[in-house]
Amino acid sequence: MNTNKIIITGIAGAVISFIVSNIFYNYLFKTYFDSNTYPTDFSTIKWWASLTSTLLWGFLFAYILEQAKAASIKSGAMIAGIVGLIIAANFDLGFYSVGVIYKDLTVIAADVLLTGFIATVIGATIVYVGGKVKTAA
Repeated sequence: MNTNKIIITGIAGAVISFIVSNIFYNYLFKTYFDSNTYPTDFSTIKWWASLTSTLLWGFLFAYILEQAKAASIKSGAMIAGIVGLIIAANFDLGFYSVGVIYKDLTVIAADVLLTGFIATVIGATIVYVGGKVKTAA
């Protein structure tokens, strides 16, 4: 396991995650998610936790793709997409079960699919950047 490679690709994955997620959730689908989720007060956002969460998401995918030995952008995208779908479904259904965020199952399906798509972009990025990182022999 190349720790340096996981750190570098994990940071790259986190940056892409932050950018792509913000484009989709805060611009393209903002109206849809705002009307189908319970209100959240974003004025109290804890930025340290948000950024740490994004970094951990990137490191998780970097670690999984390193262990899976994903060698192509396509394999990285597919593995990350499947993992993203499973994780999103797990968390979304968990939140739905206690009525915290989502109003119905349709918005959960939309969020799971969107998270899966974003995960494919993260996975492709991680494998691409990983191919550019020099590894110690």
